[in-house]
Amino acid sequence: MPPDGFWALTPRLYAVHMHAAIARLKIEMTMRNRSAWNTAALTGAAMVGKLPRYEEFFRPETAEERGAQSAEQQETALRVLAAVWGASEQE
Repeated sequence: MPPDGFWALTPRLYAVHMHAAIARLKIEMTMRNRSAWNTAALTGAAMVGKLPRYEEFFRPETAEERGAQSAEQQETALRVLAAVWGASEQE
């Protein structure tokens, strides 16, 4: 996304841009993993022996496997984010 276009986005359009960026990165990562596996399959495995299947190396992660964040995890993430933004803890 061009930096100068950021301020013209609504929160909803920003979310659309971010979801698209995440999808693009996941596709790129899958393509690079597949390329690395194919390279290993065509070179090292031909000389050494059997190479495990691609799915054994790069198992797709699903949202169900990760599970929901606990309240403690959410609070910790928010505290870290606030510290990065320069907020100070007030009691």
